[in-house]
Amino acid sequence: MNIAIASVGGQGGLTLSRVLAVAAVLDGYSVRTGETLGMAQRFGSVVSYVRVGRRVLSPVFAEGEADFLLGLEVIEAARALGLLKPGGLAVISDVLRPPVSASLRREPYDKAKLLKHIGSRARLLVVPARELAARAGNPRAANMVVLGAFSRQQRVLTEGSLRRAISEVIDPRWLESSLRALELGMEYCEKFSDPRGAETPGGRESEAVNH
Repeated sequence: MNIAIASVGGQGGLTLSRVLAVAAVLDGYSVRTGETLGMAQRFGSVVSYVRVGRRVLSPVFAEGEADFLLGLEVIEAARALGLLKPGGLAVISDVLRPPVSASLRREPYDKAKLLKHIGSRARLLVVPARELAARAGNPRAANMVVLGAFSRQQRVLTEGSLRRAISEVIDPRWLESSLRALELGMEYCEKFSDPRGAETPGGRESEAVNH
């Protein structure tokens, strides 16, 4: 299973890749991770690679080889879309955080158009991750909401291992809210059945699209 994670520095994309890697080890798999970093401390582009299998030798995969794209920000998800294989699933937070250079653009980034672009090339599940993370008591746990949504769409990593991985990776101060964020992500997409299925969660049109 190849997973690409697209985020902006400071959103927890690297933390998300660590949780996935620890969960994979707990489930008895071989796993390799890698990343390409922009200004990863804050607001720069970050793409993480997670490969899970029986024997994984390299952390990086080529364009068109990701089974899943997890996007913590819409613009970065659109940029990383080429990594996703035909028929792959993109699980995207609805957060839009334009780069500083966007002030030079004549036209602002349009979230609806970007999501439509992603949805035209992949199966797409859009999650109100920031809203659900705030409900969990930790607005910074949007990455755990996306993880929860993703967990319901894959059949490799077990829920128990994901929870244990979170407890090992996340600071104890934020553990309870992170686990709650995971649960809210799971609950949100319960109606979005199989990645090959046709159901999407109820709600606003901008929140969930399936192609």
